Amino acid sequence: MSVYAVALKDPAAPPLAAAGFLAGTGEYNKDSAREYLRRQPGFLGRRLTLEAAVELRAQAAAAGLEAMLLDEAAVPVPPPPLSPVKIEFKGSGFYFTTSAAVEFVPYEAVTVLAAGAYDAPVEPLNLAALKASVFMKIRDSVLGTPEMSTAARAPLETFFRADIVAGDGRLRLLLEPEKLDFSPLGAERGQASLANFRTLLGKLAAPAFGAAKNAFLRAFLAGEPLALLKLASPEACDLELARLLAAR
Repeated sequence: MSVYAVALKDPAAPPLAAAGFLAGTGEYNKDSAREYLRRQPGFLGRRLTLEAAVELRAQAAAAGLEAMLLDEAAVPVPPPPLSPVKIEFKGSGFYFTTSAAVEFVPYEAVTVLAAGAYDAPVEPLNLAALKASVFMKIRDSVLGTPEMSTAARAPLETFFRADIVAGDGRLRLLLEPEKLDFSPLGAERGQASLANFRTLLGKLAAPAFGAAKNAFLRAFLAGEPLALLKLASPEACDLELARLLAAR
């Protein structure tokens, strides 16, 4: 039997745009609605019967939220990403460099340009730190301490990323500031990696005017607060990309 999803149609809808609506349905309270939307950005419901999905979309419409009804089997799966180490702007498009090749993408071929951020534990920087982390996990297991205690002790860092989907949807580039060489920015390059990342995305976004762009990208480029736009994980970022692809 088919199951269905209901998702916001507006590509630029903030992740928490529907938090008040979901809290009002009785399925969630304010906090659980926000947590759900950080994990399932833009999705009002997943794996629903057709009747339940139609009703949920109607309720969303009555609340002023335009939503689309999708067969779960038809929710797009973003293609496996390529991870460029360099982006170079040239005329009507840009070149991206990976470990295997250098290729050109016209701006007019870009269909989705999305950015995002999530908090995650910092990876151990050396063998001693790794051993300490493993020891804590073993100790928690032996003593019966909840698994979350080890994770709670690990420092969190905010990781930024951007996804570019081009052409017929088969090309996906995953940009991560810590992995990029910003030397092609020339005189526009600064000392801060994140500022360089903002400059690079701005140079991509302006000429790619036909691409669907998400709320995080717009806020990031405008220098606006980002805390309420962070998602729960890399997987949540992938899911938001899937929604953007579905909304095309």
